[in-house]
Amino acid sequence: MFPQKQRQRLRFVHLGWLGMIVAAALGTLLSRESVSGSFAWLGLAALPGLAGVLLLGRDRQLNHFAPPFLVITWTVFATFALALGGAAVSPLTVLLVIAPLVALNLGHLAMAAEAAFFGACAYFAALVLVRLGFLPTGEAFAGFAAVSQLIAFAALVLAGLLVWFMVHEYRRVKAQADEAPAPMVSELPKPVLPVPSTSGVLLLDVTLDGLVRSLSGDRMGLVSLGAGTLVRDVFGEGFSPMMLQTRAGPSRGELNLSNGHPVRYAMTPHPGGAYLVLTDRTDAVGREAEAAAALDEAGASLKRRTAFFASLGHDLKTPLNAIIGYADMMRHGVRGPMPDAYKDYPEIIHESGQELLLMVDDMLDLAKADADRQRLEPEPVDLAASAQSVIRQLENQAERAGVKLRLKAGGEVWAQADARAVRQIWQNLVSNAIKYSERGSTVVLEAMEEANAAVLSVTDKGAGMSEDDVRLALEPFGQGGNARGLPGTGLGLAVVQRFAELHGGLIDIQSKLGKGTRVIVSLPRAAEDDIAPLEDAAQ
Repeated sequence: MFPQKQRQRLRFVHLGWLGMIVAAALGTLLSRESVSGSFAWLGLAALPGLAGVLLLGRDRQLNHFAPPFLVITWTVFATFALALGGAAVSPLTVLLVIAPLVALNLGHLAMAAEAAFFGACAYFAALVLVRLGFLPTGEAFAGFAAVSQLIAFAALVLAGLLVWFMVHEYRRVKAQADEAPAPMVSELPKPVLPVPSTSGVLLLDVTLDGLVRSLSGDRMGLVSLGAGTLVRDVFGEGFSPMMLQTRAGPSRGELNLSNGHPVRYAMTPHPGGAYLVLTDRTDAVGREAEAAAALDEAGASLKRRTAFFASLGHDLKTPLNAIIGYADMMRHGVRGPMPDAYKDYPEIIHESGQELLLMVDDMLDLAKADADRQRLEPEPVDLAASAQSVIRQLENQAERAGVKLRLKAGGEVWAQADARAVRQIWQNLVSNAIKYSERGSTVVLEAMEEANAAVLSVTDKGAGMSEDDVRLALEPFGQGGNARGLPGTGLGLAVVQRFAELHGGLIDIQSKLGKGTRVIVSLPRAAEDDIAPLEDAAQ
C-alpha cells in the first residue's frame, strides 16, 4: 500500500491543478476576447489532473500500474502542448518538468530519469523541427497566448508544490534516520534480480517502514502481493515486525506465509531497508537446485542485456553527431548568419548535444566493461595536451557557471593509455567539478609524473563529500548527498574508476564537506623509447 500521507499530498496537488484550470476557464469565459480553442486547451490540460485525482482517491489502492500511467499522462500532455503551442519557444515548455517531479514524489527514481530523458528528447526535437519548418512558431498561436500563459503559471505553481513536498519528505525521513541507531549493513542496495515465477524463490526488497519496495520470483499463491504491500500481510502467525530490525545484522529462519505456505527466509539489511529471500520448504532439495539454476539464468540474461546495450554505440551516437554537426554549422554561419531571434539557439543545441553525447559514451563504456567488451588501445598520450583540449571544449559551460578553469603542468606528461579514455576521464572530472563549484571559484587541472606513474587530478572548492558519499558516488548511477538536486546520471566517477582499473591504474578521492574535492587518477607512465619518436616528429 502506498503511504497514505504521500497519496493524500499528491491528490491535493492534482486537485489544486484542476482548481487552477477551472479558474483559468472562468477567466477566459468572462473575457470578451475568449476564443473557443482556449477551452479545448483547458480541457486537454485538465486530463492529467483528473487522472491523478482518480488514481489517488481516498478509497483506492495505488497498484503498480498507477505510477507509470500517471507519469505517462503528464509526459504525453507536455509533449502535445510543446508541439501544438508554439514548440520550444512556448511558455508551456515548463510542463516538461512535471512528469519527472511526479515520478520522484511517487518514489520511482528510474521512472523519473526516463521521463526526464523523454522530455529532453522532445525539447531537442522541437528545436530542430521548428528550425526546419515542420512545426509552427509561437506567432501562429498568438490568439492562445493568454491561456498558454495561464497554464504555464499553473505548471510553475504545481512544480513548486511537488518540490516542496519532496523536501518535506526528505527532511522527515532524514530526521527519522538521525534518531535511529546506525544499522549494521552488508553492502549498498542493489536492484532485485529477475527470478522466474516457477522457481520456488521469492526475492523482496523491503523499506524501513515495512513496505515491499520491489519483488521478483514465485509469489507462492499470494495473488495480491505487489509493490507497496505491507510485509506483515505477507506472513502469517509467528512473524513479528521486530524481525526486520537491522541492529542484529543478517538473520534466517522458517515461517509460514499468510496463506499457510511454509517457507525459509533469509534477511540481509541494507541502508534503505532489508532484502528478504523466501524459499519454498515443500520440496527443499529440488527447489534449491532450481533456485540455483534460476539465479544462473537470471545472471546470464542480465549479461545478455548488458551486451546488447554495449552494441548500441553506433545507433545512438550517429544521430547525436548529426545534431551536433548541424548546430556547429549554424553557430558558425556556414550557410549565412542566423536571425537575431535564433542566434543563441545553435550554441545551446551544440553544448547540450555534447553533454548528451558524453552521457551516452559513459553508459556505453560502462555497459561494454560489464560485458567484457571494452577494448583499449594504449599509446603515448600527453595528459597536459589532452587537458588543454578539454578546457577549450568546456570553457563555455564553465563561463555560464561563473567558474574559471586553470591547468597546472610543468610540461608534457606522457602516459601509456587509450587517448579517448583519457579525454573522457578529463571530461567527466571537469564537468563534475564545474557542476558542484560555487560561482567565482576556480577548478584546477593538474598533470604530473610520480615514479612510474603519470598522474592527473582535478580539484574544486565545492560542496565536498562525506566518506559514505564517496563510496556511493563510485557506484554506477549513485549520487552523494551533495548532489543538491542537480541533474546527472551518477555515472561519471564510476566510468572514471572503470577506465583507471582497465589501465591498471588507481583512483583516489580526497574530499571534505564544505571544503571541496580532489580526484586523482594514476595511469601507467609511457616508456622513454615510445616517447622519443613523437618528440622527434614534433621538432
